[in-house]
Amino acid sequence: MSPALVSNDMASPFIVYVPGITGTGSLSNQFLQKTQQTYNLTQLHFPGHSRLTLEELADGCVNALAEQGRRKAIWLGDSFGSAIALLIASRHPSAVEGLVLASGFTKGPSSSRLTLAARIWDASPEAWRNAFLRKRLLRLARKHPGRLSKSSIEDYLINGQMDFISWRLRLLASFDLRETIPGLTVPTLYLGGEQDSMVDTQEEAQILRQHLSGVRTFLFPGCGHAILTERPEECLELLAGFLPLARRAAA
Repeated sequence: MSPALVSNDMASPFIVYVPGITGTGSLSNQFLQKTQQTYNLTQLHFPGHSRLTLEELADGCVNALAEQGRRKAIWLGDSFGSAIALLIASRHPSAVEGLVLASGFTKGPSSSRLTLAARIWDASPEAWRNAFLRKRLLRLARKHPGRLSKSSIEDYLINGQMDFISWRLRLLASFDLRETIPGLTVPTLYLGGEQDSMVDTQEEAQILRQHLSGVRTFLFPGCGHAILTERPEECLELLAGFLPLARRAAA
């Protein structure tokens, strides 16, 4: 795991951002930059040279934390990254001060749908993939002016680990941590969009509330899956309210 946006302030809350399925987090740049202005934040990039399992990615994130001389962190998982953040809490509880799950899920959304999407991705030429993604992202940018720049979109398309998307979709198709959730005691903040077409955020928020005593959930009306892109200021405000509670609970 390669870190970026690193601060060495040992006293402030230490947040580790675990990116979405392309492994870079470029679409969340506005939120990350605003967060870095106030908090100590490290952004992890997934290795793009091998097909790692979710468990291997989770273990790699914890190893990256140790390499920076840190024992624990607030893990902020973005979409695909939320599965890794939950696995970190399950496999390495001593490394977790709190969890923030943005458009997250405790079970991969629709196994058959994910598998079909992986097959279509494998069968499609690169030009079609990029055109498809660019069209969707430009639509998102028009819906939320000023939230997503064209440069961020191009960075996403150029530097995103596109060759690993189908592999990671298949990993999510078999991901299910719902039996493990009741055993977690970590403070958790769940952020989702009410109009998320990829994740049933209502169901996920309900499951977390049923099984985690230290959970806070917030669903944004009129918001889709890219919650950190669509609502950066509001997400940062909710994060600011959550961090003191998480640190007190973990002390």
